[in-house]
Amino acid sequence: MKRLILLLALIIGLASFQQPAALAAPAFKDIDPKQYGWAMDAISFMVDNGVVSGYPDGSFQPGRWVDKAEMTVMIYRLFDRYRPFDPNGNYYVPHYQIDHFADVPKNHWAYKEISSIVTMEMWNAVFPSPNGYNFYPDSKLNRIGTVNVLPVWLLEGSYEYEIDDPALVQTIMSMRDIPIIIAPDTDLPSKVDLLSDGRFGLEDNGENRTNTLFPFIVKKKGDFYRFYDSYSVDTAYNIALLQEKGIMTAWNGEFEPNEMLTRAEAVTILYRMYLDMKEIGNLHFFSSK
Repeated sequence: MKRLILLLALIIGLASFQQPAALAAPAFKDIDPKQYGWAMDAISFMVDNGVVSGYPDGSFQPGRWVDKAEMTVMIYRLFDRYRPFDPNGNYYVPHYQIDHFADVPKNHWAYKEISSIVTMEMWNAVFPSPNGYNFYPDSKLNRIGTVNVLPVWLLEGSYEYEIDDPALVQTIMSMRDIPIIIAPDTDLPSKVDLLSDGRFGLEDNGENRTNTLFPFIVKKKGDFYRFYDSYSVDTAYNIALLQEKGIMTAWNGEFEPNEMLTRAEAVTILYRMYLDMKEIGNLHFFSSK
């Protein structure tokens, strides 16, 4: 009988024991919950899972701008099963592998991460030159640059719009600070004019276009609007996808493409991607976190 009483007491004690919150507030001296409440869960998750860390002085530096190498390392660590050049991986594209980076030597602190996940299909983020591909790893990212660096294709599992869906055009046209050129179907810019603005980097001079937003070309035929060129289609699709999924959104009708990306924003964007992929059901293909 005494044993039974002791066992019941132990069970009751364990049931009443309160577990700590799954995402405890990070103990960084410069993370004010009132100012960074929107980023607290993301910071906690990323720190707890080894994606980012604080600094020796006890700070996180949430407002510090993020460069391409840092963002790439975060992506590499968070999506630790996303390895496009691994034949055993779930997204294998060996024909897009870059053999030589002109500006990322093998002794670069982020060479492993950059060479493992940066592909030639990221043509708005890596640029051919006579000496190899330029990545500009130290270049600070703005918001459009972030769109160009993110592996947005990992989110496509539940996206309801097709490339030609009129709603896609309407989403972009609702953003006042996204430059758009609308022309009748019979009065589109000539191919030469369209290519001359540098959006396709045909000069192969390796110029950095990561943070550049070229105007989207939209052709109008009656009441039907459609993006005209591959740059407009691909970039607009990525922005609209991120907007519709709540990962990177417009504020008061503006996407703010030229605003610089901070550490707090970077981890929040990636955390939102993580949660979206978890909801879709494809997260386990690309992350063990």
